[in-house]
Amino acid sequence: MSGFDRAIVEIIDNVWQGVFDGHVVEEDPFRLAAVHTRTFAGVVQISGAWDGAVAVQCGEELVRRAAVTMFAVAPDAVTSAEMQDALGELANMVGGNFKALLPEPCFLSLPVTIEGDDYRLRLPNAAQVLQSAFRDGADVFCVTVLQRVAVPSDSL
Repeated sequence: MSGFDRAIVEIIDNVWQGVFDGHVVEEDPFRLAAVHTRTFAGVVQISGAWDGAVAVQCGEELVRRAAVTMFAVAPDAVTSAEMQDALGELANMVGGNFKALLPEPCFLSLPVTIEGDDYRLRLPNAAQVLQSAFRDGADVFCVTVLQRVAVPSDSL
């Protein structure tokens, strides 16, 4: 799976360049535990020849900034719905670029967004195969890739 590590870095850099006209810096994933802010996640599932999900998890300030950039609204005028739409679009862009690396046919779901102070991201019968962290200024965020694992038929 290490080939996907480099690809995720390139995907994130390209998406951030396109959306924010800026670059990101790779961050130590263990620093995410030190971030104590309301967390948001945008998740897209991929199904077909490869089954799993891609999640973009970040703090409220980054989601707000994405909404300001994408919808050309003032920071104090951003609605919760615009923040969810912006995060969903970020997840969609990252997931779509990741899907392009996978065997065909694969299909991308509509994005789902989650927010809260304490939640767990779980996809049934899946294992985390990649988690990369990034920094955009003061904002730390991560991308997690989960892949469904085969469940032996005798365990059903």
